[in-house]
This record gives sequence, C-alpha cells and structure tokens, in this order.
Amino acid sequence: MRFHPIPRKSITLKIKPMIARKLLTPDPQSTCPTFHFADHTLLVETITKPYIFPQHIPGAGILTMITGTGRFTINDETITLDPARYLIINQGSRLSIRLACRSLGEGWPRAEVQPLFLFFRADTVHEALTKYHTDLCWLQRAHPMDAVLKDRFEWLVRLGNSCSSFSALKADGMIREILLDLTRQALAAEATAGRLAVSRRSTRIELFKRLSQAREWIHANYASPLPLDSIAEKAQLNRQHFLRMFRDCFGATPHKYLMEVRLAAARELLADTTEPVTAICRMTGFESPPSFSGLFRRRFGTSPMAYRLTPSIHSSAQPSGSAYPTHPPGSTSD
Repeated sequence: MRFHPIPRKSITLKIKPMIARKLLTPDPQSTCPTFHFADHTLLVETITKPYIFPQHIPGAGILTMITGTGRFTINDETITLDPARYLIINQGSRLSIRLACRSLGEGWPRAEVQPLFLFFRADTVHEALTKYHTDLCWLQRAHPMDAVLKDRFEWLVRLGNSCSSFSALKADGMIREILLDLTRQALAAEATAGRLAVSRRSTRIELFKRLSQAREWIHANYASPLPLDSIAEKAQLNRQHFLRMFRDCFGATPHKYLMEVRLAAARELLADTTEPVTAICRMTGFESPPSFSGLFRRRFGTSPMAYRLTPSIHSSAQPSGSAYPTHPPGSTSD
C-alpha cells in the first residue's frame, strides 16, 4: 500500500499495524509536516530509484537499512546508515531521508536499496517514558546493530507479510518489547550522563552523545592501535577535555577502558575458540604475549592458558558489577 500525498498540516496515519509495506510519498508543497501514527508501523520497501523525503517530524522510531546505505538528517545532523547500524529518533525531532541506488556499471541494473523504518505509536511511547521518567533523547544517535535487534527486525518483516490477527498480535508484542528495552536503555544512559559536571541539560545530552560515540568506536576498533588523540577526535573534543569527561562519565580513563574491552574480548575467545594464546593476543590488540598474560592474570586471577583449561571459572572470572561491560550503551546486551 502506498500513501497518498501528505497534507500541509499535521496528519494522523490510521493504518493497521504491520500492514503498511511502502515508504511514505512526500507532498512537494508540504513544509515539515508532523505525523501521528495511529499504531506501531513498519515501513519496508525495495528502492530501485532515488528516494528523497524532505524534512518532517515522524515521531519516535528506529531507522536502519536491510541492504545498501542511506543518508538521514536529524535536526541538521547528517548520519549515514548501513545494515551494521541503526538510528533512534526521538519524538519531536526533524528528519529528512535520502536514499540512492548505486550503479554497478554500464549495462548493469542499479543495486537495490532496502530501508526499514519502525515508528512507535505516540501514546505508547508517552506511557512508557512517563512510567520510567526518562526520554529517548539520551539514545538519539546511530548505534551499532546488535544480534537481538536484528533478529527482531527479521521477525517483524516476516510477520508483516501476514494479514492474520495472530501475526498482528505477535508483532505488537515484539514492538512493545523493543520499546521497553529502549526505555530501560534511556534510563540507564540518563543515569550515566548524570555523572557529567555540567549544569545545562542540553549540554549534558550533547556531551553524552559524543562520549558514547567515542566509547562505541573503542568497542568497534579495539584490535587496532587507538591513541588517545584519535579517540578524542571521534568525540569532537580536545584531548584533555575528552580525557576528563570520559573518566567522569564512564568511571575510567579511555586507555584503561580500552584495556578492559580487549581483555573481555580475549576472555571470550579463550572460552569459545581454539585459537592459540599468541593469536588471541594479536587479535585483541595487545602488543606482546607476556604483557597480555600479565594483564589477564591481574584482571581475572589466572593465566590465559589456565583459564582456557578450567571451564568452571568461565562464568565467574569477571567480577560482578564490573564497570566495563563487553557491549556499549544502547546495545541490548549491555
């Protein structure tokens, strides 16, 4: 089903949940319309020609790409998404979309692009956020895609292909679970951001977003050399300001946090693979096996080889309440 052009004023889109398969069709004469989805809505379509949707206010939701890449601008910040990332948009935020199909060469068809947009029912979002006294503004940025959310999206697409009432109920329940997870993550993020010694809320939100992006960069690139200047650049902060803010927010310096992420990754590889210890040392970014073994022993109380040979300690090697989770904020595994 394809939508009719959107009126110039705010509009409520009254569609059955999960039935809308096509993207919205913009009205060239409309200026930043506001949408109110009458129910949770999944929009999925294979794009074979450029798609542009000008600035509008769609409400709270999650945007990602099943295939290809897309450019999304939220409140004047442009973000490129691919299947490895998803974007959370808060209520009241302005969004514009630009999808382009890449040419494979002369004589070849253009590569298909398939976006996936999930928008939540407005009153359900309000109810969830009011209950937990938080706001999705703490999560409004691009996040690395995690296996749990990816699996849920795949299920929602399959359920959306069915018109049965059972599928609609199951989809509604799954979307509510996604929204509940986001609400809990927002609550945790707000508490973490509260450690920053700034008075203005807008400044705290912006700083937390930048620091979180740097933290996620560490998780995505821990196996490579990561000097402090390169991490601070991801947060768009100078070296000293970034060092102090990161420590205040996450309870450790960037270097110490990086070491903990590397050790956590090495611990998982020791438990789940048969890779030699020397190979795991290189795979997790450590410079030499002796330094790796020493750091591992100090962190987990045993050598890497002894850890591998003693399965009973795998679940207890990391102290409870560790300040260094394996996954960054915004991940369902966090």
